[in-house]
Amino acid sequence: MRKVTFSVIIIAFLFLNFYTIDSEFEYFQFFESEINVKFDDWKELKKYFEKIGYFSIKNPPNIIVKSLPKNLSEAPVAEKKELFVKIMIPLIRKVNQEILMERKEILKAKENGDLKVLEFYMKKYDAKDYEELLLKVNTIPEDIALAQAAVESAWGTSRFAIQANNIFGEWTFTPGTGIVPNDRPDGEIYEVEYFKSLLDSMRSYALNLNKLPYYEDFRLIRAGIKKGHPADGLINYSQMREKYVEIIKTVIKNLPRL
Repeated sequence: MRKVTFSVIIIAFLFLNFYTIDSEFEYFQFFESEINVKFDDWKELKKYFEKIGYFSIKNPPNIIVKSLPKNLSEAPVAEKKELFVKIMIPLIRKVNQEILMERKEILKAKENGDLKVLEFYMKKYDAKDYEELLLKVNTIPEDIALAQAAVESAWGTSRFAIQANNIFGEWTFTPGTGIVPNDRPDGEIYEVEYFKSLLDSMRSYALNLNKLPYYEDFRLIRAGIKKGHPADGLINYSQMREKYVEIIKTVIKNLPRL
């Protein structure tokens, strides 16, 4: 079973060109049109990617997968990881593009003295001043996002990734808005948050890394203000702390090269 929807009916399989908005940033892709797809079977998704010529993440088509194949765990390990990376890359790049556009809007608002726009983003990112806002509104390194998604969702096969589109293990403390973990201790109220789509999960994850105080070191390292690997700034992401950081670094080194 599969569903394919077209948000813009122009050219079905539009491939994207790289361009640079600001010298501070490396490549990011501009999404002129978007094709949303959903496949319940991993083999069907693989065939679809092959049909449209999606073999490399260097120049991927603008395909947004809405949810993970329900039987992805049945795929051989190498194919499972390759499919997961192909699913994730357009999501990561789309959200990074959205962040870049926000940053561009902030820079323009500062230049024009548009306090309304600046106040909106200061509130969204919980920033005290303009300098902190610019530190926060920046892109998420692709290898970091890929590695965390792989670890938190077991390469797209976890119960929460499949049932709740939650690929980064995010919690919610609002009862009824997520899935209760089977091993949740008595007296706890947290749930694993439910998202309408993988894209919503990616957006929430990026906002958390850019906004929450727990990841200030991540942002400082990303900006070159503090030395270290960006993964070092994720020590508060998991109760495993230093071990989690080392796991993320190891996964990054072993990501499929497509």
